Amino acid sequence: MKRLSFLFSILTGLCLTVVFAVTFAQVIQRYVFQMAMPWATDIIRIFFVYSVFFGMAVGVFQKKHLNIDVIVHALPKKLKPWLDLLSNGVTGIFLAFVFYFSFSFMMDNTDQVTPYLLFPMSYVYLIVPVTVGFMLIFLLWDSFQLLNDLRSGKVLSSRGNKP
Repeated sequence: MKRLSFLFSILTGLCLTVVFAVTFAQVIQRYVFQMAMPWATDIIRIFFVYSVFFGMAVGVFQKKHLNIDVIVHALPKKLKPWLDLLSNGVTGIFLAFVFYFSFSFMMDNTDQVTPYLLFPMSYVYLIVPVTVGFMLIFLLWDSFQLLNDLRSGKVLSSRGNKP
C-alpha cells in the first residue's frame, strides 16, 4: 500500500503541476499577448478533478483525514483500535455508496463532452470509481489488519498510537 500511496502522491503532484502550468500560461497568454486560450479551462478542470481524487486517496491511505482528536485522546488506549474500526466502517459505507452511484453517474454522462477539447466527461468521471475502489480495498485491508492485531492481543492503533 505504501507504493500505491506514493504513486497516487506523485500523480496528485503531477496533476497540480499541470493545473499550475496551464493557469500560468493562460494568464501570460491573455494579459501579455492579448490572446485567449479557451482550451485551458478544460485542461484545468480535468486535472484539478483528478488531483482532488488522487489526493483524497492518499489521505485515506495515510490516515490523514480529519478526526476528532479530543475524543481520540479522551478514550482509553485500548479503545482506540475500536474507534479506528468504527471510522473505517463509516468511511467504507460512505465510499461504497459513492462507488456504487459513480458508475450510473458516469454512464449517464457518456454523451457530455468538454466545451473546447470535446473530451468525453465520462473519462473525467472515471477517476471516481477507480480511486474510491482503491480506498475501499485499503479500508478493508486496514480493518482486517486491526482485527488481526486485536485477536492476537496487540492493541496498537492503526494511527500509530502505542498502548
